[in-house]
Amino acid sequence: MTAYLRIAALAAAALLSGCTLSASLRHDDIRSVWGPGRTLPPRTVFFATDRQPDATGFSQNWGGVARCGRAVVHIVNAVAQVAPDPALEPIACEGPAQMTAFARAIAADARARHCAGVLVIVHGFNLSFRNGLLHGAQIATDTQWPCATLLLNWSSEGLFNRYVADVERSGYAVPLLIDLLRALDAAGLKPDLLGHSMGARIALSALAALCPAPSRIANELILIAPDVGDEPGNDDFGRLLGRDAACVRRATVYASDNDLALMASESIHGGVPRAGQRPLQNLAYMAASPNVEAIDASLGPGDPSGHAYFVFAYEALSDMMWLLDGASLADRAGKYGTLVCTDAGASLCATGGGRYSLKVAPDRRPDGAQKLLRAIWPVILPFQ
Repeated sequence: MTAYLRIAALAAAALLSGCTLSASLRHDDIRSVWGPGRTLPPRTVFFATDRQPDATGFSQNWGGVARCGRAVVHIVNAVAQVAPDPALEPIACEGPAQMTAFARAIAADARARHCAGVLVIVHGFNLSFRNGLLHGAQIATDTQWPCATLLLNWSSEGLFNRYVADVERSGYAVPLLIDLLRALDAAGLKPDLLGHSMGARIALSALAALCPAPSRIANELILIAPDVGDEPGNDDFGRLLGRDAACVRRATVYASDNDLALMASESIHGGVPRAGQRPLQNLAYMAASPNVEAIDASLGPGDPSGHAYFVFAYEALSDMMWLLDGASLADRAGKYGTLVCTDAGASLCATGGGRYSLKVAPDRRPDGAQKLLRAIWPVILPFQ
């Protein structure tokens, strides 16, 4: 029976791999989740990258030098014609003086929007420069973010079979994010920092280097599907989160136990569980720190791997919209209706201490195929 299960699992793995081909080998058409009915204006997205430049923009290779700029990015609805590729305008940022000038350009953009903040997005594994830029603009568009947007576009190779290489590359980007956060602070901006998957690792590491600080480093810290170990007795995520939470207004963790990509990461990391796949464990962090909040995103629809629900599920984007607006858990479960709450142990939802999950209609939840993959994935990737 085990042999039959393994054959079925390998077939499912082949199907999944075919559905999630390497980003650098595709030319994705990335659209708003909100569908027809709105004409979406182009977004200005600032970017900082450590990639090597090439004739089309930036390659998949690490360049070792900070390169920055701004892009005009068009995100269209579900039925509009395909949008043109982003138009890039370089802005020098190598060295402290140029990085300071780059941060001031972002601050000028924020002030023009009557804002004092910037949304800093750190993407995850298997993204090209182009796809990272498009998804950054899509997040800003679909959360109706009114202020400046900055993407840290680190040198992911954009290949789904180069996960370990991306782990190494992600570490190279931490000093760049530290420099960016320092420069933004000096320019008078308080960022909201969003890290997805491996990007959450970069965000936590950069904040750890800056914290404790005499003043708050960021407002919202949003960690989506964090690919960081939370092994019992050796909880790296818990330590990093506990340290960084002291330097932000609020930290929010989205996790899903249907995240097949993080199950694969667990196996690659020798059986060390990942924080982004353990929504119940994250309740412990919520109980330990008054400004840490945990959201169970297990029912959120998304790509076949269950890992990118934050860009494919309007339920997640709606909740992030209100989160970035400063709404509490209770309000998001009440008048805004993006979450549902159930009591957890002695906690009461009325006091903000319950278990909060994305509100997802039954016909939008993971289907039978996703549940099958969830059941057989450990057969493909037996944990050590």
